[in-house]
Amino acid sequence: MVARITLATLALSLIPSSFSFYLPGAAPRNYERGEKVDLFVNALTPTLGGSDNSKLKSLINYDYYNPRFHFCQPEGGPKKQPESLGSILFGDRIFNSPYDIKMLENNGTCRTLCTETVPAEDAKFINDRILEDYALNWLVDGLPAAEMKIDTKNGDMFFDMGFNLGNDDEPLHETPALNNHYEIVLRYHKYSDSSYRVVGVLVWPFSIGGPQDGDATCETENTTPLILTEQASRTVRYTYRVTWNESDTPWATRWDNYLHIFDPRIHWFSLINSIVIVIFLCVLVGLILYKSVSRDISRYNAIDLSEDVQEDWGWKLVHGEVFRTPKNPMLLAIMAGNGAQLCSMVGITLGTGRSL
Repeated sequence: MVARITLATLALSLIPSSFSFYLPGAAPRNYERGEKVDLFVNALTPTLGGSDNSKLKSLINYDYYNPRFHFCQPEGGPKKQPESLGSILFGDRIFNSPYDIKMLENNGTCRTLCTETVPAEDAKFINDRILEDYALNWLVDGLPAAEMKIDTKNGDMFFDMGFNLGNDDEPLHETPALNNHYEIVLRYHKYSDSSYRVVGVLVWPFSIGGPQDGDATCETENTTPLILTEQASRTVRYTYRVTWNESDTPWATRWDNYLHIFDPRIHWFSLINSIVIVIFLCVLVGLILYKSVSRDISRYNAIDLSEDVQEDWGWKLVHGEVFRTPKNPMLLAIMAGNGAQLCSMVGITLGTGRSL
């Protein structure tokens, strides 16, 4: 009786913590006008180049706040954010950021984030990462920041997650240009008269050179790119501008623009290939079982019934075991049920972890 009361008390004490647990992006988040919208940063990852035959030039991910990048840091230092199981398995490293974004405020206002001095040795490190096509990965309300692109095969518009650290396509410069200005476009859906939901995050990076002191204008037209020389230190000013665009896209379908299929035939080929492999394995196992059972049946039929057979073999042993109660049936049922639940949870989490 005492044990039951203790267990009941423990279960009741866990109820408040179960209500307080929340994964970003798992449920709609309503923002009021002027409410802070957090922008989180993830690890820098290598991406494929612009050509169709391009390959990954690196396999290493870098923390956003790696000191050699000299990105602006929030007050009090970066703080690691809670992650889902899927994010952990995918290698995400999510931290807070110094970007000050408030719902429907400072629309189109040019703002300076910080000014950093990049030494020559770190400039070479950054230029090498730009040449390897590294991309920045941001998150706003569980949505990854993306660039809007068009599929050249069918003309469909889609969101390409991540955006370039720099630009190595400048024909007039041998050294790549670092992107130090970000045009952030946040799409929102008006849920009610006083609440709004984020349904899209777009970022266009630009490289703005010239003097890095004084008032920033965020002018992206007819500007020289920012080149990090590898022989001397260089001052870099990071700026950004937030633009709010109202959208008719509801929260439930905000991922549709991200889930773009470049070539649906690849999925059909993969599906058919998997089905053929499964059928082949099933037929192979069936043939092996058929031969084994046929051999045992032939041996049974060859035995003289008048002889005293002292030992069973083959499928007779299995026939006697499958209907026998195990030593701990309750423990077996619990372990089998928990195993099935764990496998289901892992599968669902891995399938939806990136959207959380």
